[in-house]
Amino acid sequence: MRPNNTAPPDVTAVHIDEDRLTFDLEDGRTVSVPLAFYPTLLLASPAERGQYEICHSSVYWPKLDCDIRSDCLLRGAKEARRYAERAWRRKRQSQPA
Repeated sequence: MRPNNTAPPDVTAVHIDEDRLTFDLEDGRTVSVPLAFYPTLLLASPAERGQYEICHSSVYWPKLDCDIRSDCLLRGAKEARRYAERAWRRKRQSQPA
């Protein structure tokens, strides 16, 4: 099979609720995955989730150091284990003892 050299579609809008992460794409599609696919976002506060930057086909949350591309959502890719573990550690450290 030949590799696909088509660039991933640009993100035009981001929607996050308690259960889902959704990207609206420039080509008219909307793609959504369970928020549990991205523990960094799942464990973040609503305010932290709301502070993101769209740059073409990628969405970046600076305070969370989290970057998700549209092609990842289209493939249903989950957050890499090392980033998910970092999010869980950060959550445990922020809880009172």
